[in-house]
Amino acid sequence: MVYNFNMDRGIETLIAAIAAHPKDQGLLLLLDYDGTLVEIAPRPELARPTQELVDALGRLASLPGLDMVVVSGRSLKNLLELLPISGLNYLGSHGAEGLIGGEPWTLKVAAGSREEQEELQKQLTSRLAELRGWWLEPKPLGFALHYRQAGPQEEVRIMSVLESWLAQVDRAGPHQILRGKKVVEILPQGVSKGAAIQKILLLPGFYGYFPIYLGDDVTDESAFQVLQGEV
Repeated sequence: MVYNFNMDRGIETLIAAIAAHPKDQGLLLLLDYDGTLVEIAPRPELARPTQELVDALGRLASLPGLDMVVVSGRSLKNLLELLPISGLNYLGSHGAEGLIGGEPWTLKVAAGSREEQEELQKQLTSRLAELRGWWLEPKPLGFALHYRQAGPQEEVRIMSVLESWLAQVDRAGPHQILRGKKVVEILPQGVSKGAAIQKILLLPGFYGYFPIYLGDDVTDESAFQVLQGEV
């Protein structure tokens, strides 16, 4: 079961989703962070959980028959800092790294070298040097270009430069391009929220669980496809 969810639709959606699951199965609740648990902010460090949210997740995590996983493009380290909740599971870096049942978990993919990532960042920085409203965020397995702070005209100029550069990256491989809301990420091939969820559903602790995914962004589409049986 999947839900396109954000906090505007609120707790009623969450309650309905939980109530609808088969009573003879464990329930696995998979929650996107940015745009779902918290509102999108101008910069990632500004999108912080309220104490009410932390308390609510803590209560849910303690319920029998219910397990939860926060799934995010943020690093695992950042998720643990934002949501230090006992009993919660985490998938960071779009599923590439996680903490499941208190144990480290990794999605096995052929990651490019740090030198390759740094070279790509240098290329993009050089091309966008004269434009404003963008910034690069290094990540454990790649990096993200944010342009949420660009005005409409500047965004058009950024996208014009970006599309040309992305075409070159796409041809060169072995990287993948992941587009989100005012953000584009460069990641190793094979990394996706859907690929990670497909793997963890086979773990002994979650096998046979009824999954519900709450997300709001194009980066959640791979998870929707997996849970709807399209992959």
